[in-house]
Amino acid sequence: MGLIGWIHSKAKQLPGAGRIRDVLSSIKKPIHAGRLRKYADDGRTPSGQPSVLVVMNTGIGNAVEATPLVQSIRTLWPKSHITIYGPGGDLFENWCVVDEVTTFPDPLSGRKFDHTFEIWAVDPPIPESEAYPEKGMIHSLPFTGTYFLKPEREYNLDMIRKLGYRGNAPPLYVSLKRPRIEIPECKLRVSLVPGSNTDFMWRHKRWPYFTELLGNLLDAYAGVQVCIIGGPEDKFDNPYPEDSRVIDFRGRLSLSETAWLLRSSDLAIGNDCGPMHIADAAQTRSIILFGPSCELKNGPMYKSVPLSVPVPCRPCQYGELLLKCEDPRCMKELRPKLVLEQVRQMLPPGRVKGTVEHE
Repeated sequence: MGLIGWIHSKAKQLPGAGRIRDVLSSIKKPIHAGRLRKYADDGRTPSGQPSVLVVMNTGIGNAVEATPLVQSIRTLWPKSHITIYGPGGDLFENWCVVDEVTTFPDPLSGRKFDHTFEIWAVDPPIPESEAYPEKGMIHSLPFTGTYFLKPEREYNLDMIRKLGYRGNAPPLYVSLKRPRIEIPECKLRVSLVPGSNTDFMWRHKRWPYFTELLGNLLDAYAGVQVCIIGGPEDKFDNPYPEDSRVIDFRGRLSLSETAWLLRSSDLAIGNDCGPMHIADAAQTRSIILFGPSCELKNGPMYKSVPLSVPVPCRPCQYGELLLKCEDPRCMKELRPKLVLEQVRQMLPPGRVKGTVEHE
């Protein structure tokens, strides 16, 4: 109880208590009004409650890497109304930091925003249609070319830093939801993620040896459960062996269910793609296989390890070499043996075949 509150309680016991309460109320009223003004001013803008749109409707990985930006906006403008325009699905379902999650073709027509943040690779930011909103002050990133000096999330944060944000990068975020389909219990779970954008430009991001690696894992770890994660378009290089320890979840899980399964995995292995950014956000131990893309820009934040080979022409992420390349040595020379060596370093002690008995 504050001093005025204490005096107020004592005043009730004194003669003329009503008059004393009136005097105390007249003292408290301007104090209360001043605190209300301070509360309103904490939004750091004239209105104190800016309406903010964050356009993050590009790839899943780009959207995950933009979640620190969204959280820093909330930190800088705590009472702002934040709408994220995402890639679809339930990746950010029930996220308490934002007020609204939308995606095309959800209508934005007639909406007016004070600030619009356009994250990496947003082009066009929102389809030109009747759903086009008034975007207010637009914050976007300049194209830096082929060479990157820091992670994508840091480039995104530069937009809010210009407006006054001074903190470090907040954590990555994805929603987690237990899958509706049954996931068998196991002692050791390794998830394989043969994903990537199917566009011609990104064709060489896909690693060509997942089938061989899967066989190596089944041979090396008797009690392993291997989960294959991704969409129907995420193909293996060759048909994988039939084995009761292999479960193919491609096309069967939502994004938040994928995050849950990755979170429950002892290890995830995949090339640079959206689900591997989800694995990083879920803080799953992971091995990310980098070929043409740049690990400085797309690299992990937490327990993941980037793996690549020293080919002189890589990375060629946004250069003409990527389009013209007919011999992706950066992926071909990243052999399963190198990956398996990294697997043995990252799995918990006692999980290597021959050291303990597995059921």
